Amino acid sequence: MNIDCFVLIGGRSSRLGRDKATVEIGGMPLALRAVRTIQNALEPERVTFVARNASQFDVKTLFGDTPVIFDLIEDRGPLGGLHTALSQARSPWIYVLACDYPFVSADLVNLLGCLISDEFGAIAPEQPDGRLQPLCAFYKIETARPVVDKIVNQQRVPPPLHEIVSELSPRIVKYKEYSHLPRSNDLFINVNTPDNLGNVRRMG
Repeated sequence: MNIDCFVLIGGRSSRLGRDKATVEIGGMPLALRAVRTIQNALEPERVTFVARNASQFDVKTLFGDTPVIFDLIEDRGPLGGLHTALSQARSPWIYVLACDYPFVSADLVNLLGCLISDEFGAIAPEQPDGRLQPLCAFYKIETARPVVDKIVNQQRVPPPLHEIVSELSPRIVKYKEYSHLPRSNDLFINVNTPDNLGNVRRMG
């Protein structure tokens, strides 16, 4: 199955003080690191960046040939990125990865992808701490798009993404199902603050 894949690079990064997408880990910007992970896992025909808006930074200069699209509805955070990805998809399923999870591995992405089935509307992992991770997940278009469209267009503050995923008849992948993977405890360490960045760089 061919799957359109999207890397979310649109976060405001207020705590970090700079755009996460351009931060380098191991000599590679986080945005491109996410693309390489996806390519190694799925060999997709298309990987697309989803940015907040055209003025966020010069994405074409920074990230070369990878296409970039922009949030259709601004200021909706990760929900806006997911909404844009679902709206632009040309495949029955999509995979979405936030760029600030540098240790998400191709092995994990592949494992999640192998669980795709028509009986589910999403495939999402549960972190070692028990929290659902909706920004490293597969979404079935016909199930997820109408739910997300309805929520993103409401004026009220949207619910957290993990609550939205729970409405999609998801297949939740428990930690014990991927705990055998290398560095399984580190897969969802993300980069939110300068301290996070320093720790991640030391970890490699």
